[in-house]
Parts: sequence; structure tokens; C-alpha cells
Amino acid sequence: MADIMLHTSANSGFTCISNTFIDDFMKDANGEYVKIYLYLLRCLNREDYDFSISRLADCLDHTEKDIMRAFTYWEKVGLLRLEYSEDNELSGICLVDVNGNRSFTSVHNTGMPSVAISAGAPTVSNIATPIAAPFKPSYTADELDAFKEEDEVSDLIFATQTYLGRPLSNSDTNTLLFWYDGLHMSVDLIQYLIETCLDNGHSSFHYMDTVARNWTEDGITTVEDARQSSSAHTNTVYSIKKALGIGNRELVESELNFIDKWANTYCFSLDIILEACERTIASTNKPSFKYADSILTSWHKASVKTLDDVARLDQEFTKATVSRLSDASRLKNNNASDNRTRANNKFLNFEQRQNYDFNALERKLLGN
Repeated sequence: MADIMLHTSANSGFTCISNTFIDDFMKDANGEYVKIYLYLLRCLNREDYDFSISRLADCLDHTEKDIMRAFTYWEKVGLLRLEYSEDNELSGICLVDVNGNRSFTSVHNTGMPSVAISAGAPTVSNIATPIAAPFKPSYTADELDAFKEEDEVSDLIFATQTYLGRPLSNSDTNTLLFWYDGLHMSVDLIQYLIETCLDNGHSSFHYMDTVARNWTEDGITTVEDARQSSSAHTNTVYSIKKALGIGNRELVESELNFIDKWANTYCFSLDIILEACERTIASTNKPSFKYADSILTSWHKASVKTLDDVARLDQEFTKATVSRLSDASRLKNNNASDNRTRANNKFLNFEQRQNYDFNALERKLLGN
């Protein structure tokens, strides 16, 4: 795979945040997007840093899809550019001067200040570049009042407060209206979204907002689309829980994020995921999502697509293990042979006299 080169058109030698970014860009961006952008700035000043999308996702506890979503947003507003090789693989990320005084620098321009990053770049087919959802605006008081005058919106706010059993905060109302106005979700779809999240034990609007954005990017526009997607997701979750021996408990958000990573970012089929889960139980005797993730990540790096590919990797591993054991056995036999040769050498194989009478020797030396 092609290497990813992370570079900038203005490298100052330290992590510096422009006031222009804070004043003009940060206020309108999703908080997670801001965090990813700031971490990219930090990576520019780390020498010999092995950068990759997967490493960035692990560091910030995101999925690779989340990272690509943030990249797409920052490219859209003009703060970075994603560069692709002829094979349509991500090969470079160029961060530009937010003050707009300098143009983009090509990844092939050897004169620019840069940090070369040696790491396998995920292909675009493996990490689909998402259709970025629009950023969430902050509606003014007049805009909120105007929305509330619409009967449909007023009913939606009332129903949401009823579902949650509490009044909505200004932030919650802003998010709710963003789904309706920014993501163009129907009232029925929003209500189904809230019901589904609450049924699964997730009452956080931040969590619901993530689901809403994912639905938009996946082209889910109706309740029926959402039901089909939820049904497939539910079947996947149930099968994984069963394979890991998890009983009557709901998975926490971090565990669900692992499943999303395996199914949507790595694009593994369910049979491959279940194979990794079964190996996890066989090796650890406990339902460790991190251990299963380590298996699936290694398979993803090895471009595994089917169980036949897994079997091929197993055979290669077995051959390598047998070869190592054979080399070790050969070395052991050689050492044993050398030891026997030394043991048969008459100059080396003689008995030392151990019982000396030192008093008698002393008298003999003194002439007594």
C-alpha cells in the first residue's frame, strides 16, 4: 500500500493554533472534528511518527469512518486537502495555512516542510469516503421561535420531551432542529430514531446525533429504511454476543463501536467476525472485545476477505512456526554433538585429584 504523507504549507516547529481558526472555523465545527484537526497539527511536529488512519482512530477512540468524516469536513471548508494515488488510495493529507496566504503544497513537492509518515494507507474502497453531513449550526432565539410556530416542529418537541421525561435544554433543542432542518429528516424518522436509541439504553443526545448523521450518510431517509438497517445491526450484535458468551446484558457504547468498526470500517462479513470471536474465547476464556479487535485488525492489514483467506494465513503461520521449531531443534542437536565431542577428548576428559593431605605436603616441604 502507498505511504501516507502528512504535511503542511507552514511548519513553525511547534503546535500553534491560529486565531483565524478559533474565530472563523472552530465555532461552527463539530467538537470531535476540532479534536481530530488539533491532533493532526500535533502530528506534524512529531518526528518519525508512524501515522495511519487506524492509529489516529485508536488514539482518539473513534472509528476510521469517524476520522474520514472529519477529514471530509475540513477539506470542504478548505483547511486540508486529501491526496490520492493513481490506485485511488489515500497518500497524503495537506494542512494549509488557515490565514489563506499560502496555497496547497503537493505531496510530490520535495521543497515543502513535511513529516513523512510510513504506514499502510487504507484504500478508499475499504474506508468509503462518506457524504459528509452538514455541520450543525447554532440557531438564534428568533429562529427557534420561528421553528416552534410550525405545528409539526412543536409536536416533535413535545413528543421528544415526553419520551425523555424531561424538558429539552437549548442544546438539545438545537440538535433536534438540526436533524429536522439540516439533515432533512422527517418527523416520523426522528421519532423512530429517539425511540430506538432509548430502547437500547442510550438517552444521550450526543449519541443520537451520531446515529442521525450515520443514517444520513448511509442514505436512510424513511422509517422502513431505518428498520431494515436496525434489523441487520440487531442480528449482527446478537450473533456476536452469542459467540462471545455474553448473556442478558446490553453492550456498552465502546463495545458497539468495535462492532461498527468491524462491520462498517473493515467491511468484514459476519462469519469472519464470529471466527475472531470464537478464537478470542478459545485463547482468553473471556469475552474480550479488545482481543477480538486485535485479531480482526491483523486480518484487515493482511487484506482478509473470506474464511479461505483466514485459512491461508493459518497455514502460513503454521509453516513459519514449524520452520522456527526445526531451526531450534537443529541448533540444539548441534550443541549436544559438540558437548559429546568434548566429553570424548582425552585431554579434557580426566579426573581431577580431589583428596589432598595439605598437612602432609606442608611437613614434606619443611623437611619434617
